[in-house]
Amino acid sequence: MKKIILSVAVATMALSTVASALEDIKVSGQAKLWYETSDIAGAGYGLPNGAPAVGTVGTPGYIAAIPAERSGDVFSTDESSGEVVFKLAMTGKQGNVGFGATLYQTSTMGLEGVVVSADRTNDTNLHTTNGAPFVGEAYITAPLIASTIMKFGKQELDTPLAFTETWNATPNTFNAAVLVNNSVDNLTLIAAYVGQGNTDGSFKTEGDVTNQYFGTAYAVAGLYKTDAFGVNVWGYQINNALSNGFTWYTAAPATFSGVSVNALWADATFKAGVVNIGAIAAYVTHDGDNAYVSTIDEDATSAFALSADTTVSDITLFAAASTVSEGDLPVANTATGFKKSKLPTEAIYTDGLYVAQPGATAFKLKASGKLGTTGLALQGVMNKNSHDNADSVGALGLSGTADQHETTEVDFIVSQKLGDFNIMGVLMNRSFADNATDDKIGGNYVRVVTSVNF
Repeated sequence: MKKIILSVAVATMALSTVASALEDIKVSGQAKLWYETSDIAGAGYGLPNGAPAVGTVGTPGYIAAIPAERSGDVFSTDESSGEVVFKLAMTGKQGNVGFGATLYQTSTMGLEGVVVSADRTNDTNLHTTNGAPFVGEAYITAPLIASTIMKFGKQELDTPLAFTETWNATPNTFNAAVLVNNSVDNLTLIAAYVGQGNTDGSFKTEGDVTNQYFGTAYAVAGLYKTDAFGVNVWGYQINNALSNGFTWYTAAPATFSGVSVNALWADATFKAGVVNIGAIAAYVTHDGDNAYVSTIDEDATSAFALSADTTVSDITLFAAASTVSEGDLPVANTATGFKKSKLPTEAIYTDGLYVAQPGATAFKLKASGKLGTTGLALQGVMNKNSHDNADSVGALGLSGTADQHETTEVDFIVSQKLGDFNIMGVLMNRSFADNATDDKIGGNYVRVVTSVNF
């Protein structure tokens, strides 16, 4: 007994010593239920009634065979997807070195076949990971020289063309090294290397951050901000895009060497009286002709956008317009198959797969405010495409023909805090110029996200 007591005492002293050496330890967490349903038969799958199974049971991306008859009713199991996510995070310091780690546990909680028929990620108990916990972030921060900080490891990123999307059940993250310098007042200089991510080239995360990010990517930026205005300029190089890691062009053979993508992004914000003005210009190009993909002919893509917002009687009014030239590649998030973009004309589902695609022109209007403690927002987006209806959008045909991109979306968003719970509800309506696309994914959607932070 004395030996046991002594061992416990030694262990306690050791833990106390470690804890005393660490500073500013902060632990936080979140439990979240993510749920979406619609009145579209086969919603969430994009597959018609009677479609065969996709993939193999127990592997990422598996979808069960679609019944010949589906209800198409809101809140029915067939037309619903969802997931439960538990998150635990810790940050701290030891001397000048900081650290951070975030652990995720995803699960259907047995909801499949009862409440939902699909999940939101590729790391739940329906896949090969069997819902195993995974580390989304594990990084250190350390000072280098001349007001320069390095952040190294698994982390979230927020850059215009490679960023973490937080709208889904779990965010995508990266294995990256980022240098941030603040030697000059009002100016931040950034240099980044991105080596891996945790998606398969779509919006669904796949657990641990182990997927190759193409042939690696590099970014540099200068961010200047004063009280009067702000200007941000980013430059990118992505090696061997379309071949390694995330797959943009699924038909390419293993021997396809890919193309190197170079991009520039600039955005500015300033005030004109009571109106906030934003402007964006972007340019995406690549190293050209490829014998395997005959439609790659070095056509660069450029994008421009303007936005304005102001507050009138506690109601914020917002308007934006964007246009993208008929180039080869979209101007959106390279980490998620262009799912989301930083263009101001996005709606909830009329996102980077629409407004950021080559040939797109989009317009957005939004009004938001509060009614008591309830947040309310109403927005509408219309997206057109300059290609002929039968033409593929972009050289790679990444997301269908032009008329499949002619879409209008209206969203009504409600947010409310009930005790310790944060609740967001969304009502969406989508319609398409192409009848087949409208039958497939046009209609009404309902999304509810409930979370509690601790």
